[in-house]
Amino acid sequence: MRHSSPRSRKARIARGFVAACALALVGLALFGIFKVEQERRSHEATAKRVHGYAALAALASTERRRLAAGRTDSASFFADAWRITNTLSSLQSMSSGSEASTLTALQVGFASGLHRARSAHDYAPLAKSLPALQSDANGALHAMEAAERRSPSATPYEGIGLVAMALLAVLNLLWLLRRGLLSLRPADWDGRDRRVEELQAQARTDSLTQLGNHRAFHADLSEELKRRGATGTHFTLMAVDLDGLKRINDTRGHPAGDAHIKGITACLRQVIGRDGTIYRTGGDEFTVILPNKRNWDALLLANRIDQMTREFAGGRAVSIGLTESTGIEGRQLLVHQADLALYEAKRTKLRAVTYHPGLAGGPLDTALGWGPSRDQRALAAALARAVDAKDIGTRSHSEMVAELSVAVGRRLGITGDRLERLRLAGLLHDVGKIGVADAILQKTAALDEDERAAMSDHVRIGQSILIAAELPTEAEWILHHHERYDGTGYPDGKRGEQIPLEARIISTADAFEAMTGPRPYRDSVSTVEALAELRRSAKTQFDARCVEAIAAVVQNFPDLVIEPTLPAVLDLTLADALARQAS
Repeated sequence: MRHSSPRSRKARIARGFVAACALALVGLALFGIFKVEQERRSHEATAKRVHGYAALAALASTERRRLAAGRTDSASFFADAWRITNTLSSLQSMSSGSEASTLTALQVGFASGLHRARSAHDYAPLAKSLPALQSDANGALHAMEAAERRSPSATPYEGIGLVAMALLAVLNLLWLLRRGLLSLRPADWDGRDRRVEELQAQARTDSLTQLGNHRAFHADLSEELKRRGATGTHFTLMAVDLDGLKRINDTRGHPAGDAHIKGITACLRQVIGRDGTIYRTGGDEFTVILPNKRNWDALLLANRIDQMTREFAGGRAVSIGLTESTGIEGRQLLVHQADLALYEAKRTKLRAVTYHPGLAGGPLDTALGWGPSRDQRALAAALARAVDAKDIGTRSHSEMVAELSVAVGRRLGITGDRLERLRLAGLLHDVGKIGVADAILQKTAALDEDERAAMSDHVRIGQSILIAAELPTEAEWILHHHERYDGTGYPDGKRGEQIPLEARIISTADAFEAMTGPRPYRDSVSTVEALAELRRSAKTQFDARCVEAIAAVVQNFPDLVIEPTLPAVLDLTLADALARQAS
């Protein structure tokens, strides 16, 4: 019969005691971590509500001043009213009990007043509901601030968790040293550090394409947002979705699908180069971060990606959505905006779409009929593709004019559903060319008098097509987008402010794209040369405000104004991109 020695019994007792202490410390650590996380989430929710109520009070105050001043015809009046509705909805989702009931009543009353203001120009209900909104928002802010002052600034659970974790770490270190699993030799440390770095890199890398994965994208996007906050720089997010990957997998097998993904990845790498970082964020989804790039620069890259992937796949291979970070947008909001633009590109079969607020829509838009319907937008995209296919050498011209018009419109204060209507009008500005003979459209020599008259008639043909599509507002803008600022244009000889602002924007965007875009019958010009030509024709053919807005949009630095006398070497990035696209 074997008997344990006193030393072995003491060792077992010591190991049991250490194990019991370790388990107790683990329990304390987990409890402390749970309580700290619970309190963190509570503080975070309170901060979101404080931000929401502060925004609500500020918007209500602004709207009251506008009502008092009679400035109800401003586009920003209804834009801020829509923000109030969104803020009330967001606060309601974060509240419960009597607070949620109060917010519901405020939302219903405000929405009713907003509807009467839009439809019947009766602003009395709004004037009655806005003081209540402001008062309730301020009251909620005061109540939450008072509650915050009464709550303790620190929690004992945080100390418990930290002490327990520190003691547990010491015990683990002693156990590892006792078992010989931890060496104090520097050479061994270096090897383990390298292995840790390799494992961390693998955790951030997509195994098929060797691009950064979903985790790497969100980590790098957070860093880019911090850089934007510290330096005030801009960046653009590009969402790329593969079209037809499921069909390839189903008909030719997953190895063929993997080869297709690798081919698209090579195209993306070749186009993006050092301008940005590419990530594979899903099975058929890629995302690109483009530091220091504006929407216009990213749109040029998107068109090159579309062209290269079409050559690789033998047809449409990708859909692309773009969104630009210029303010204080959060990570999730930027990703959502890029997804909205991507969805619009897939739905309408456009090559790329840049995000603007008109794409977000909402239930109130649908109920009041403010913006174009989805069917109308799909019809507009189909007509634009038909026009670009008919007019030789102008592939993607309509899309480029549409996106440029939206960018200029935003700089000139156009917002909401009117911005979406401007995009549709830009897409369809040449739709009347469907009724012009191919011999005239494709003629490279000068047109004679009869041919010029036939070409000029395309604006009236376009107006008729859009009225039939129940787009009368866009029809009016397209009818007048060939008017000149000095009154010598067609079809009605309107001049100056008589020409709708949207028509003036489309006219300027059309001319800029026609000069800088590639054509088979002539060479394109640089951005500097195109801007110089637009400025020479300002106040005769074009609105000077639209010209300067385009100059701001197409430069890497939005406030830079390029004088026509500057040499072409100062054309920054855009001229080189356009020249590469033309070649």
